[in-house]
Amino acid sequence: MGTVLDLRRTDLRSNVLANPYWITSADIGIACDDKDAILFSFPITKLVSPGYGSGLILIHMMAFECITTYTANSDLLIGVGSIATDDVTTDGTITDVDVSEYFATADITLTGGAWSVPNGGDYLALLAAGTYSTYAQIVPADGTVLCIEAQVTCDTTLAAGSGRLHVLISEVPHVG
Repeated sequence: MGTVLDLRRTDLRSNVLANPYWITSADIGIACDDKDAILFSFPITKLVSPGYGSGLILIHMMAFECITTYTANSDLLIGVGSIATDDVTTDGTITDVDVSEYFATADITLTGGAWSVPNGGDYLALLAAGTYSTYAQIVPADGTVLCIEAQVTCDTTLAAGSGRLHVLISEVPHVG
């Protein structure tokens, strides 16, 4: 279990573009030190996040954009967590499911101006095999809501660093 820092951006989370489309997280910066930052969540009903209905969300690819160099000896993991309901916000509780599902520390360059894409781990291996894992195909839910989370740690206090996660998703509509 970890303490939540809510970084979901409600201003950029509506689907006005054709599928697939990119969503972008808020800044993953010094406020994230030793927190589990929720970057995106996938509820059926709109609360904090836009609400995706009861279709299927496919995660095609993601890229981490490092804007400002992180403090030396920092680590960043990007993976999957779950929250009880979508109204969990900063200082709420998140359950870690697989904190390095998308990016392990070795996959991310934490130097300003660098871009990183998944370079190993479960997610990329399954996509390379042509298999969509549980966390590359997300069924929205209003209870036990899956989310993409980031964990930033540092040997000392995180004094510098910022970045954003960009995720390419498609919404497969539920017709029923």
